[in-house]
Amino acid sequence: MIQDLAFILNIRRTIKPVFFIFSIFILSVHQSNAESRKTFNPEEFFSYDPYSKISINYENWTSLLKATVVRARVSSREYSRRPGSGVGTRVKLSNPNPSRMETSRVLFGYLKEEHIDYIHNLRLAMQSLPRTIDLQSLNRKEQLAFWLNLYNITLYEQLAKRYPITRLKRLRMGKRNKTSLWDEKILTIKGMAVSLNDIQYKIIHKIWPDPIVLYGLYHGTIGGPNLYHKAYTGKNVYQLLELNAEEFVNSLRGLRFRGKDALTSKMYQWNHEFFPDFETDLIKHLRKYTNFELTTRLDSSRKIKASVYDWYLTDVIKGNGSTINGSVNTNPVAMILSGYGRNLPHTGKAWDTSIDNIRTQNNPKDFLKNFMIHNTKNATKITIEEVSKEELKKIKQKVKSEKVKDKEGLN
Repeated sequence: MIQDLAFILNIRRTIKPVFFIFSIFILSVHQSNAESRKTFNPEEFFSYDPYSKISINYENWTSLLKATVVRARVSSREYSRRPGSGVGTRVKLSNPNPSRMETSRVLFGYLKEEHIDYIHNLRLAMQSLPRTIDLQSLNRKEQLAFWLNLYNITLYEQLAKRYPITRLKRLRMGKRNKTSLWDEKILTIKGMAVSLNDIQYKIIHKIWPDPIVLYGLYHGTIGGPNLYHKAYTGKNVYQLLELNAEEFVNSLRGLRFRGKDALTSKMYQWNHEFFPDFETDLIKHLRKYTNFELTTRLDSSRKIKASVYDWYLTDVIKGNGSTINGSVNTNPVAMILSGYGRNLPHTGKAWDTSIDNIRTQNNPKDFLKNFMIHNTKNATKITIEEVSKEELKKIKQKVKSEKVKDKEGLN
């Protein structure tokens, strides 16, 4: 099956006080599922242009995030009450983790087939960007924003397809003869088969050997960093990473205490290459973001253990694992969805007002329907600033060359 994607480029050049805007349409990019994919070579993405003024506009991805992501406020560090058992049984089907009311959530339960199709096409458009513009012509911030956005929308799409899934441990770790989702070659970038782990460990970690990048990668789980409600861009990427790092480290997901021991997220152990002298380097990293109280407790801890993680999906309903009627008193999400607790202090402490904004359009389903009506074009936009005529000619020539190659491949 051949995917046809149209890309709109807004070319902006600044000359004194006058702005000239050139708009060109990039011809459809044809990609066959039967196309043989090359072996992944991450070194193709190692080069960059430190003086580049090129910027990519991810407004469609931002619109989707704003429509479907419920923003969590800074953790109160209060342990969530353990859920009770069902009537006539001791079996607890709910999320028992004390962090279950933390982190941002996604409205996976309200996504319909047409929404998932849109997400799929948006992901295809994003993964095809390297065929539209050479990533080597971007600066490092723009490149990092691209890889984080591509990673996050790919995982978002895969989880939306698999919903209703509750816990992601088997999906992440793999089981018996089935490989981990993170090792599956889901993406095709410049003809190469690429997995989520390829992006994280062979590209992002190699080019940006700084633990700050960990906070930009969506895990799909409550135990991971927030999925931010805005797309990363070259201008905001480090600012948003710092905000996510501060929120995560000061939450129960990032750091908690048991006796004289400090318990941190397993995420740090999985990415121990950033912390060669694990305990010393990790404490040094955490102290950059901990508040005064946590810093004091961290410094007086006997040892540090990477043993904390909540595997439940970051879904509004399933992430909490509790029914609306059964836990309305302790579950802010349940209160909001059921219409209770709109002005209660407990609700305001835990959740942002974004889900209330969705409710103003009757319910999340109607909001997503309206979102689809106004976003029917399966395309992403690229904004290129201060591009010379010579560079513009190169871009046009590259597009024509790609079209010829695609036609030859189809014949």
